[in-house]
Formats: sequence, C-alpha cells, structure tokens
Amino acid sequence: MSEISYQTPGGTRIYCYKNPALHSFYISLFVRAGAVYEDENSAGIAHFLEHVSIRNVNKLYSYGLYSMLDREGIEFNATTYSDLVQFYVCGAKEKFAKGAEIISHVLSPLVLDSSEISAERRRIKAEIRESDDKSSLASFTSDIVFHDTPLAHSIIGTNKAIDKIGVKRLSEYAAEVLVSDNIFFYVTGSFTDDDISELSRLIDSHGISGGEKASNLALVPTDYFNRADEVYIKNTDITVMRFTFDVDMTACTVAESDLLYDLLLSGYNSRLFIEMSENRGIFYDISGAIERYRNIGSLYFYFELKEKDVYEAAELVVDILNSLKDERFADAECMKAAYVDNSYMLYDDVRELNFTFAYDNHVMEQGYTSVEDRKNRYADITSSRLAQLARMIFVRKNLTLTMKGSKSKTDSGRLLEILRRLG
Repeated sequence: MSEISYQTPGGTRIYCYKNPALHSFYISLFVRAGAVYEDENSAGIAHFLEHVSIRNVNKLYSYGLYSMLDREGIEFNATTYSDLVQFYVCGAKEKFAKGAEIISHVLSPLVLDSSEISAERRRIKAEIRESDDKSSLASFTSDIVFHDTPLAHSIIGTNKAIDKIGVKRLSEYAAEVLVSDNIFFYVTGSFTDDDISELSRLIDSHGISGGEKASNLALVPTDYFNRADEVYIKNTDITVMRFTFDVDMTACTVAESDLLYDLLLSGYNSRLFIEMSENRGIFYDISGAIERYRNIGSLYFYFELKEKDVYEAAELVVDILNSLKDERFADAECMKAAYVDNSYMLYDDVRELNFTFAYDNHVMEQGYTSVEDRKNRYADITSSRLAQLARMIFVRKNLTLTMKGSKSKTDSGRLLEILRRLG
C-alpha cells in the first residue's frame, strides 16, 4: 500500500491511504492557517474561524447537526495548531458519504448572523479566560523566544483582537484561506474509488477558487541561533525550569529531530528521565515537545523541582546534552522501535496515520511514498548522525533558559556559568 494523490477538477488535492481491512474511515480537511501567519490585530482569527465553521455547518443542517452525528455514530470536530487548522470526520465505513457531505460544508459561505458570531465570540473569550496561558511559563517563554514575531501570540488569540473580528472579517478571511491551493484533504481507512469521486464532487460543488498557498515558513526572530547570555525568571512561589533550543529545520529531517527528541525525553529509557527522575529523584515527570516549521523549530523540555536543586539540575542537563555529542553511544539507544519495528501499526490507527502522513508529507514536505518508505527513513538514521545533530543544536547560543521561581534567591550568574559548558 502507498499514498495516492488525486486532484478534483476544481484543483483541490485529495491524498488517500487506503486499508480495506479496516471498518472505519477518517477524512481530514487541512487549512494552512494559524498563529504563524497572524499579526497582533488578527491574533486568534484562525481559531475563531474553526469555531465559527462548525457552528455554520450546524446552521446549514437547520441546527440538526449534533443530533445527526449522534444518530449516525459519526465524530466531527476540529483543532487549530500554530500553522494549521484540521477539520475531521470519522465513523463506520458505511457512513463515508454522510461524513464527506458534512466536512465539505466547511467550505460553504458563512450564513451566520452577528448574534451567532457574538455567541461564538463569548465562548472563545471564556476559553481565553479559563486557560492559564497568560500566567504560564509557556507564554512567558514564547514572548522571549519569538519576540516581535507572530509566534509570540497565543493560538486562541486575545480579547482585544477577538473583539475586532466580526461577520465581515471572518467571511473575508475564509475567502482568503479556504481556497484550493491552500487546503487539502487526507483520507484514511476503508473506502472505495466511488467514495473519493463523491468527495471530489462535493468539494467542487462549493466553487472555491485557486488562491495562494501559505508557505509554513516562520518569521525568524533577530536573535535566533544567537541567544543572549541571560536567564529569564518569572517570579512565583514554585520552581520550574524550561530549556528551549533553536533548531534549524533546513539542516535536519522530521525523522532525525524525532529520534533526537525521543533519545532525550521519550520512552522508558530516555536519558533525562532516567538520570534526573529515576536515579536522582529531582522531579517525578518531565514534559516537552518539538515545535517545527519548514525553516526553524524549537526543541524544549521543562520540569518542576525544589528551589535547592536548581543548580544540580542545570549541571545534569548540561552533562546529558554534552554526552549526546559523543558518537560512541550505542545504536540500540536510538529509540527507533516505535518507528521501525512498530511502523505498520500505523495501518491500525486511521486517526494517527491520517495526521502523520498529512503533516509530514504535505506540510513539512518529507516526501514519504508509503509507511514502508517512512520506516526505512528512520531505520537509516545512525547514532553518528544524531550525535552530529546534538553538536549542532545543543549549544549555548541556541538556548533560552526560562524559569518560574524566586528572582531574589536564584543566582543567575552561577546558572550561566553552568550553561556555558554547552559550548
């Protein structure tokens, strides 16, 4: 089996990965939109459109969408990321036509009136209020790492920006981003050629135009790859340390960055967890992620600890990161099993296969032809290559250290001396 590409007569791309052995389908509509493309005045507009689009579909069904979903056993929802909005519908394979009909209505013009937009605005403002984003270390860090660029803004936006967005602006924005060159559909699970033909017909029935494709290139802050020799502390009663490293995504692949991250943070034997939690008990758990665009990325991790353990923790982190720069670590440590030994398990999960291939192939443009091709890309990565990437990424000029803690009790100079050992 391999990925198959279709194009509707109107120019919209549909990518498919079929598995007739399954009993379900999964259709996603991906829109290249999000915080990476927004400015201060439009912060949160992609997330607003996500909310409004589902409300709009409900109105097109005379407000009977939700009862229909329950009746048909179909799931329909959406998620906004910093560079992408994903609408998705899934259910039993016999319900493919109904799912295709539902998700195609996302492309319909907005028919909501101002009172309905206001109701959705109130929901989003409640989401902003209920989130801890403003007080979080993540928000504090984003303001520093991505200062003066769109990625400093929250995905859900601000009250000030949301208040300025009405029916007219949302309709204009939908016309900008819901165009054939800026969207694509990804279909996984069990379906027929006739199902894809029907999906194609439904897409084109909305008469969307070609438009412009967003680039998935982030605006690069002026000090990226040349960070200030500074520790940034948010004054609080608890102590949390966050290490954020700039990554040049033009110099490594998604697969390589996955394995480097996993070596540090994922799995039962990840280096940071084993040494700092299992062996030393400095913290119970550690969290992190890789935020990636086609040009740059951030690899970060954070943990809560006792104030007295800050310097020991910094020394351990530096020692562990420096140890990865040594090509002599065993190839068996490379955490490949999830991607190589377990590669075909993707076939069993229509949701995960859908997002993985859509994102890796058509956002990050990795060019996998099949699950087997993806498996081989991971299998071919050597410990020597991961060590090379560690030497490139885990250096002082790429690091931003942010903390929650006591400004008066934290010796920033002592921390900086430790961090400079990264080279």
